[in-house]
Amino acid sequence: MPLVACPVCEKDVSKRAHNCPHCGEPDPARYHTRNAWLGRLFWLLVFAGGAYYVWQVIVPMVIDLFNR
Repeated sequence: MPLVACPVCEKDVSKRAHNCPHCGEPDPARYHTRNAWLGRLFWLLVFAGGAYYVWQVIVPMVIDLFNR
């Protein structure tokens, strides 16, 4: 069973552990940081899509309103 050092207490912890049995540090092997990265990427794409929609649809409508 591969072991890694806990970033807080520096004791050996299994790579599969969800928290350190010694100090309670959540995710000592940092497996869940990938999920956080994917979540940030998802919201970045949602924001970019919203900005594109506003630029392509809303801005021309507002310009047409003021040109009348």
